[in-house]
Amino acid sequence: MDTSTDGPVSARARSAHKQDPAGVWAPLSGLADAAAQAASTGSVAISRGFDRTSRVRGKALRDLLVERGVSAVEITPALGSERLLAGCEVAAVVNLVGDGSWQPHRLAAKLRAPLFVPGERTATLAGESERDVIGVTAASSGERDVALTRLAVLAETTDGKLEVTRNGETVTIEGGRVEVTLHEGSLDVHLNGVGVEETFAATEIGISTAGTPHRFIRDELPIADFEGALTVATEPVGLRVRAA
Repeated sequence: MDTSTDGPVSARARSAHKQDPAGVWAPLSGLADAAAQAASTGSVAISRGFDRTSRVRGKALRDLLVERGVSAVEITPALGSERLLAGCEVAAVVNLVGDGSWQPHRLAAKLRAPLFVPGERTATLAGESERDVIGVTAASSGERDVALTRLAVLAETTDGKLEVTRNGETVTIEGGRVEVTLHEGSLDVHLNGVGVEETFAATEIGISTAGTPHRFIRDELPIADFEGALTVATEPVGLRVRAA
């Protein structure tokens, strides 16, 4: 007898206490409206953290977007999380991680989608609402990524060899490194190796490795051993940050 009545009562109780997504956090409704408008023909990527508050806000935002007829995918800064976006046409990214993570900014630039942030926080990592980024394309696969501030490719041993191509001319660097940063809309390229030290400006260069594996560093994140060829180019206004 008790078993037959407890189930429905518990279900009604859970339904009665279900929290309105709009009441979870005040900025969520504005973020949902802005992202839904930008993603009228695509999906929204919600970049959230791992703590309970961020998880609750992420789910509430996703529910608000679903109410507006827009699909959404929650991702985190964890390595591999972006695989959840495979097959999605992402038209907007929402930053629920906070200002301390570069991941939402890099993801928005990589997807060529606007990044929405709460309230008046329209600044990017460099204090701008729009900024250039560095586009990185793998020659073998055509896969594209971005760096927000800098990238570097460096030999692990003196046997490593780098070839850097600019305007059809190639410079070979043995046992050294190439570092690329952005400066006034151009790539600031610094080469350093055995018998070579050179700095020049360019809008696009090619980097290829030979000999031993090299270390590839993008922004603050060292990436695993790298072998192959990359095309590196400036992407004007590649990151756009919008407050909602």
